Amino acid sequence: MSLKNCLVGLCLWLAALQIVCADIETNEVNEYGRPEYYMLQGVRVYPNNRECVLVGGLCVRTSECTELTSKKGLCPDYAHLGVECCYELKPQQPILLL
Repeated sequence: MSLKNCLVGLCLWLAALQIVCADIETNEVNEYGRPEYYMLQGVRVYPNNRECVLVGGLCVRTSECTELTSKKGLCPDYAHLGVECCYELKPQQPILLL
């Protein structure tokens, strides 16, 4: 094999390895074909209930929130997942690909 073929093969192999090893979270889809959540700044945001939207919040897991709303239970559809209405998301660590 020529040096050019080796370099092309190595580049393709490294590109494939980077794609396979990338820490990318995909959106889950429920049985109705609608996403259960979407990603915002690396945080799962669940479909908002009207009450949460009216106070200016987003439905996220409490572990991913720095400032919860004063009233609890504004995201009842996802409460069993530890989701509450939140004003401010925790900053997520950036993913570094080498």
